[in-house]
Formats: sequence, structure tokens, C-alpha cells
Amino acid sequence: MEDKNQNKIFVEIDEEIPSIIEKINNCECKKIILVIPHGALVLRSIINLKILKKRAEEINKVISILKTDEPTGKQNQFNNQERGRMMNSIVRNNRGSLNLKRDIDIDNNKKETISKYDNYRLENQESKHRVFDIVKKINNVEEGIQNSQTIVISNEEDDYPETQNDKFKDLDSNDSRVSRKISVDSKKRKRIIMVPALNSKVLVLFIFLIIITLSIASFFMFQRADVGIVLKNELVSYNFELTADESIENVDVTNNKIPLEIIQIESEESNTYPATGKKHIEEEASGEITIFNEFSSASQGIVASTRFLSKDGKLFRIKEAVNIPGFTRVEGVDVPGQTKVKIYADKPGEEYNIDPSSFTLPALQEIKSPKYQFIYARSTQAMTGGLNEEVSYFSESDYITAKDKLVKLVQEKNNSDLTNKVSEDVIPLGGSEEIGEAVIKTNIEVGDTADDYTMTVSMQSNVATISKNDLDMLVNAMVDEKLEKNKIVLENSRSFDLGDISAIEDGKAKISVNAKQQVAVKINADKIKEEIANKNEKELTTYFNSIEGIKSTDISLKPYWIKKIPSAYDKIYITIDINNSI
Repeated sequence: MEDKNQNKIFVEIDEEIPSIIEKINNCECKKIILVIPHGALVLRSIINLKILKKRAEEINKVISILKTDEPTGKQNQFNNQERGRMMNSIVRNNRGSLNLKRDIDIDNNKKETISKYDNYRLENQESKHRVFDIVKKINNVEEGIQNSQTIVISNEEDDYPETQNDKFKDLDSNDSRVSRKISVDSKKRKRIIMVPALNSKVLVLFIFLIIITLSIASFFMFQRADVGIVLKNELVSYNFELTADESIENVDVTNNKIPLEIIQIESEESNTYPATGKKHIEEEASGEITIFNEFSSASQGIVASTRFLSKDGKLFRIKEAVNIPGFTRVEGVDVPGQTKVKIYADKPGEEYNIDPSSFTLPALQEIKSPKYQFIYARSTQAMTGGLNEEVSYFSESDYITAKDKLVKLVQEKNNSDLTNKVSEDVIPLGGSEEIGEAVIKTNIEVGDTADDYTMTVSMQSNVATISKNDLDMLVNAMVDEKLEKNKIVLENSRSFDLGDISAIEDGKAKISVNAKQQVAVKINADKIKEEIANKNEKELTTYFNSIEGIKSTDISLKPYWIKKIPSAYDKIYITIDINNSI
């Protein structure tokens, strides 16, 4: 139903703004719809819309604009039912508002509205929107209204009663003059903007202007020159001689000296080896006997080599002559005289190693001498030493073999002890070692019969060392002193090797050093920036060819169509690569 508090004012095509305002003032309704025909004078200036907006705010009225494609002479044909299906685009404020409405022609001159808002009410009275916000994107008001329509629904929530058809739908695609964009929240209506459909010529002109603008901007704002410079590298070598001195504690750069430290290493190795010497041994058993004299009170002499026969028939001899004291009478009893002597088996062999036994003198028996019964001998211990076989013994060859093995083990242990004792920061000076003589000890003598023997070898060594940090410091100082002022060193390209090392004398040793490094010519990037500004390709080629030490250049200009280096200093970027080999 039509709102009774709403009145329509029909505006003539040539009616001016003062007349329209007068009609608004005379209307008692709070809501007014201005029905304005196509091409009306009032729509030819945005100022007129601003005046209407201001007046609506002053008198606190809601003014809507309905633009029609029919002249005002047909005003009577627009009844309330025909106007009922229309879309009201509302711009609200705290005092008044101006609404734009538009019908779209469909086939058979029928009218169809964009969406239905027969009844609505304003809920947020604090939000302000000026009429200028509605039409500010249209440069020519008349052209904008003729070719399209801009309708704005406020961002605030609309609390209009909804009907079944009161939803946002796409506009009829047959209306080619209007392009549409509808954004709808799932619970709230937000904003509907009907964007003007541009004339094709205007669109082409607009795109052309954008391209020209971007081109000019890129030419002046996005100019950039990237210059990559690769330098030539040169390998240089230096030979030095420095002194390692035990008497100093710190590096002496002036006199090319570094501290020398003597490290003492002492090692010992011991092992038991089998005796490999072989020989045949024949040895007579021997032992001690006691000879008794019961024959006479006078002593009895026995010559050397006199034979003594054991009870089991083993023959022994004495090697030296001996006298046996005569017997003595004690309390009526004769006590035999006696003497002790060492006897030896008549033949070698283990069979002569007999247990204690009694002995007779076979020579007295052979001559049937009465002394045979009264001169005799006895042993209290077994005979020993009888041997007749092949045995092992500690030979000279065994000694040499064991010594060589143990000396090598001691030397290896010395080296291992040196490694453990010396840190990674210490360099042993090869050729400067002082190795002491090996001390050798054995548990038996060479030639002794034995199944095995034990040998022990000990050795002491003195090793001269220098600090790696001290050497680096001195060599770097010596190399830096020889480096030309216009050269720079490539990163991690410096190295050095130790050459000949003299014997340590008075706590000093001479060391030769060969150092190598790759260098390149120094390049002043700031100076190059100043000198290449505004130069073209040919000039750049000539310029860089004149600079010593440059291997190659790579120049990139942006945007691609510029042909010269930019004149601005901050638009030139130079990178220098010194790590590529020649």
C-alpha cells in the first residue's frame, strides 16, 4: 500500500530548482517523491542535487527522486499501483534524506522495479551521507543519468519488512545500459551499486590514458640499472724464512720470529719371546760324596781320576787327588777318618742323575787290595746335570729380532703419545726430532739354554713444535706487508706450506714458508656510479674496457625500453664478483 504520508511532486522538464524547492516547502507530507522526466533541467547540474539535499536536511524531510523515461505530460498515468514495484535507494542522515528511484523499461512498455520496498523505516538516525556521495563519480550529471543510474543503499542495517519477493535479485540482463553489482550479507542488506556502463569510446580513451600514465610513471619512477662486474683474479706467491726460537714467548713480527717449544716423549715396551736357538748338549752328572778311611790310622792318598762305582753300577770319577784322614779310637771304638769330594759321571747322560747311594773303589778290588773293604764312599744327595740331548737356547738372532720389534713398537708409541700430547693448534717440526738411544734389557744372557726369554726396550725423544696460531699470525703479517695497495685478496684464497726446517741449534730452528693467494684489483663502486650515469651501451663498453682488472660486465636496464643508464645515483646498483677464476 502507498504511504499516506508520502506525496509525489511531478517536475516539468524545464522546471528550475527554485520552483521545485517552493513545491517541497508547500508540501505538508514528511516523505516526498520527485518524479523527474528524462532530460530534465534539474538533473543537468550536481549543484541542483546538493541544493535539494541541503533543503531536505533543513526542513527534516525525506526526498526521493524517481527518474522516468516519459514526459511529465503523462503524469496521470503513474498511479500508486504502477509505482508500487520500484527500488528505493535511500541515503539517510540525522535530519533528512534524498532517495533515488528508477524504473527500468521492459517489453510492451511495462515497468518492473529492481526490488520492493513498499514500506520501510529508518533505524539508524546517526549515520550521515551527503548527496555528493551519491553522484561524486559522475563527471557530467546529465550524461550519467541518461546512460546509467547510481543507486546507493546505506551500509547500516535496513529494518524493512520483508515479503516473499523482497530479496535482492539480478536485474534484467536485457537492460544493456545498466551494469550491476549486488553484495548481500546472509542476514543484512549492505550496499547495492549500479555502476555506470561506459561508452566504448570513453572506455578506450580511459584505458589509453591509464597506459600512458603507467608508462610515464615507470619511465621516471621505476628506472633501474643493475651492473654486475666480474673481476680478473691473479695467483701470487711469496717465499719467506722465519725463525722458531725457544727463548721467546710471543710472536716477533719485526724480526720474523715465533716461539719454539720442545716436547719430551718417553716410552717403554716389553715382551716375552720363545728361544729359537737349537744345540746338542752332553753333560755329565755330578754331585758330592764323603770318602771314609777305616783301614789305617794313617791318612790314605787317592790320585786324580780315581773311579767310584755306585751301588747300581754307575761309574763316577774325581778330578783332583785327595787325602783321607786315618781313623781314630774313641773310648775303645775306632772312628773312620773322612773327607768330602765332588765326583763326576764317567759318561754324559740323564741316567747318571742317580739318587743318594754308596760307592766303592773298583781299582782296589782289581788289585785285590785289603783296603777295598775299609775305604769306601757315600752320597747324601742325588746326582744332577746329566744330559745328552738337543735343547733350545737364547741365540744372537733371537736378540736382534726381539730388539727390532720392540724398538719399532716404542717409536710408534712415541708418535701416538706425541699425538695425544700435542693439540690441533700445535705443529711438530718434521726433521727436528731428537731420538735417544734405545735401552735394552733381557732376563738371560745370549747362549743360555732356555725355552723363552724376556726383553724390555725404553726410549726418550725430544720433538720441536710451534703454535699454528703464531705461524698464521706471522705469515699473514708478512704477506699483508707485500700486498700491493691497489689489490684485494679473495676470500679464503690464502694458503701456505712449510718448506725446509734446519736442525735445532741453541734452541733455534730456521723454517722456510711458501704462501699463495689470489688477488684482484680494487674497484670503487661509487666512482663508477658517477661516471656511467646517462651512458649508452657503446659508451659503457668503452668505459669498462678502459678499467684495468675487469673481466666482464653484465648490465640490465629496467624498464626494458630505456637505452641509457639512469642519471639518478640511487637508481644504479652495482655488484662486484671477485670469486670467479680467470
